[in-house]
Amino acid sequence: MKEEDKIEELCTSVGEIKVKVNRFDSVDVTDAVATAVKPPADETDAKKIKEFFTKHSEEPHKDAEVFGDVKVFGGEKQELSVEEGQLLAATTIREDDVYHVTSGARGVCLIFENDMFHTGLGLAKRKGSSLDRILMANTFRRLRLEVRVHQNLTCKEIQDTLEAVGMDDHTKASLMVVVVLSHGNEGIFYGYDGAYPAHKVWQPFTADRCPSLAGKPKLFFIQACQGNRMDKGVEVVQQTGRRESTDSFASYRTPLHADFLLAHSTVAGYYSWRNTSNGSWFIQVLGWALQANHGTEDLATIMAKVGQVVAREYESNSSRTEYNHKKQTPFVYSTLTNRLFLK
Repeated sequence: MKEEDKIEELCTSVGEIKVKVNRFDSVDVTDAVATAVKPPADETDAKKIKEFFTKHSEEPHKDAEVFGDVKVFGGEKQELSVEEGQLLAATTIREDDVYHVTSGARGVCLIFENDMFHTGLGLAKRKGSSLDRILMANTFRRLRLEVRVHQNLTCKEIQDTLEAVGMDDHTKASLMVVVVLSHGNEGIFYGYDGAYPAHKVWQPFTADRCPSLAGKPKLFFIQACQGNRMDKGVEVVQQTGRRESTDSFASYRTPLHADFLLAHSTVAGYYSWRNTSNGSWFIQVLGWALQANHGTEDLATIMAKVGQVVAREYESNSSRTEYNHKKQTPFVYSTLTNRLFLK
């Protein structure tokens, strides 16, 4: 494919940059003084766990290995305390530490694509975005979600849509997904008529606002620039080598922001690269990684593979030196409390 056929629009002010990728070339983000009043939360918590840690601070600091119900300090076996045994049991990964995902319809996937913008914003058209939209829609339909595509909405329309879905009853859903394809900057995304804060995308789905999704995974995949810096990368020399749950129920309280995964195409402050012939690096790798691995791997493992491929296999190739040989790495925030399989 000729270089001129591959044009990269970086973001608002860069214009059109010619770009190539190394691979996937053909593949369619008080101290409180002690008083008689109730102490602050951190002080209260400290008092609760003080006993547990005090005895350890008084013991000689020796490396210990844990074997079953005993720990070994320098060859000397000691039984675990009750607290240590409880902590060991609580932190041991079990087979049932997974989210319950139904085999039928699993929930809603919202795709917000903005590839055109009001002329007053001075934003370039996001050529190649349609390839990302199509891949995301096909991927999440295959994963048995109800896909709803929204194109070139205004900021208010985007917010109204998110708020409306947040107020829906998701009792029968196993999870929900939101995909954002747009221009962006640090902490903001663009709608057709302007910018809106990034947190507005996931805010309607916190446990207090959307209780029917509490305890269920909420996944957000963002393809947007997060600044105007470029990652020049660094050379790495690496040594080569061989390379349905139970029907019982339990009641528990969950933090408002638990069970979220936010995957940004790039880290804060940096550009996110997109090829107008083949789509964006991040979304294209994400789509194919989900399709290739959803039958065997959990989402965290799949996202690690996405990060590996984008970071290692992609590099810009521009006729302008300042845009040449640039790299990118996705950035994933996760408060997931179980492994998530999308078999």
